[in-house]
This record gives sequence, structure tokens and C-alpha cells, in this order.
Amino acid sequence: MAISSQTQTKPPRAHRRHLPIASGVALALAFTVLVVLNLLPLVWGVITSLKSEADLFRFPPTLFNFTPTAENYQRVVQSGFLGNMQMSLFYSLATVIGTLVLALPAAYAFDRFQFPFRNALFLLIVASIPLALGAAALLIPNYVYFSRLGLTNQWYTLPLIYIAHQLPMAIWIMKGTLEGIPRELDEAAIADGASHFEVLRLIILPLTKPALGAAGVLTFVGAWNEFVAGSVMVDSPALRPIQPAIYNFIGYFGREWGPLTASATLAILPILIAFALFGRLIVSGLTKGSVKG
Repeated sequence: MAISSQTQTKPPRAHRRHLPIASGVALALAFTVLVVLNLLPLVWGVITSLKSEADLFRFPPTLFNFTPTAENYQRVVQSGFLGNMQMSLFYSLATVIGTLVLALPAAYAFDRFQFPFRNALFLLIVASIPLALGAAALLIPNYVYFSRLGLTNQWYTLPLIYIAHQLPMAIWIMKGTLEGIPRELDEAAIADGASHFEVLRLIILPLTKPALGAAGVLTFVGAWNEFVAGSVMVDSPALRPIQPAIYNFIGYFGREWGPLTASATLAILPILIAFALFGRLIVSGLTKGSVKG
């Protein structure tokens, strides 16, 4: 049987590009150097936190030739540092919950509805994302406003500030994901009698879990690591977050390297746990809406 000349040929399969061996080795070495440079301060800090005062000032410094001790951690615990960790955990979790509860409906409104100044308002939100990094620029006006309203030195002071700082980034992440969700799902649900709240709860919420996880992890890290507002907006030692508590070990007569590195080691543990449990959500959540079908 003759083969028809009109037989359609299948499109060629995409092939992965392979780097030359020299380029692969160079890239692996570059990443190795980058990893070592990032982990070396962390490892050195953990080792320093286990040294006694005599070993701390030994010259030349020793890496492993010393007797480990827990006296620095005991001193940190006795200073009430665990209470500061509990307050920071409360502040961070409250910030995550408040930010996500506000970010998802806001992103849904920006993506699904038309209203006056919609684009201008979203550009303003995107322009406010650096607030999470440049919070020091707003410290004085925030302190003046909160003082006049009697909102300083309260358990809700820092969560309010942290939510305001982290909300623009969360809205931006959520809107990018919503752009990849077909509007036909909303229209079909509304045609069946669902309200917009039900669409948001039953359809949008399950489909945006990766983005919610990514925004939640980034919000948690931002609130946990915040220092400027936490050191000024609250005065009570019982309300002090963890970062100003670490700074207390930098005294007038010099740095107390043992307690300082011990407290820093304890402070980084929740961040490591958060990234170990939810780190994959950052990549999946940030790339969820990057390709639209």
C-alpha cells in the first residue's frame, strides 16, 4: 500500500541543551563557592556559641580543638530570651494570618473586577513592596501616628505594622497566581447560583494554596527578622521581639560573643524549620501564574 504524500509528520521533540563539560564544572564550582560563603558564617557562629569565654579569646582561634559548653545557651535562656522568641512567634503568625486574610480578597478584586483607578491603585501597591525592606524610612511617622492614637507598646502594635509592610508583596504574589486561573470557572459557579464569596472560598482558595504558602513563608520571615519597628514601637521587655533581644548582648563594654552567637543560633532555628517544611512552596507559588494556558 502506497504511503500518502499528505501524511502529516509529527513535530520534532524538544531536546534539552547540554552544557559543555568545562562550563558544567565551572558552574558547579561557582555554586559550591557560593554555598560555602553563605554557610561559613552560620557554622562559625554555631561553633562560637559552644565555646567557653577562655576559648573565645584564644589566639589563634580554634575550629574544633576546644571543649564544648552550654553555658552561653544557659545564660541566654536565663535572660528571658525564650519569652522573646514566643512573642516573635506570636507576632509572625499573627502577621501571616492577617496578611493572607486580606491579600487573597484584595488580589481577587484587582484581578476579577473593574473599578475606578484600578490600575493606579495596583501600581501603588507594587510600589509599596519595598516597605518590607525599607521600614526605617517610615519609623518616625509611624511612631507619631501610633503615639497619638495610643497604639504603642501593645500586643497588637507590631502585627499591625508588619501586616502593613508585608501586605503589598502578598497581594502581588496572589494576583500573579489568579491571572493563571481561568475566569470561566468563576462564571460557571456564578451561573449555578454561587456568590462571589463562595467562588473565592470554594474555587479560588483551593487553587491558590501554593501562592498562599509562598506568601506565608515570605511574610513569616519578614516579620521574624524585623528589627527597627520592634526596637522602637514597644518598650515593655515582655513585648520585646527576638531581634532587639539579640541586640541586648551588644553592651557598652563590647560584644558578648558567646551569648550573642547563642541567641542568634536560636533565632535562626524557626527560619530553617519554615524553609525545610515549606521552602518548595516559594518556588511553586511564585511560578504558578508565570505561564498562562
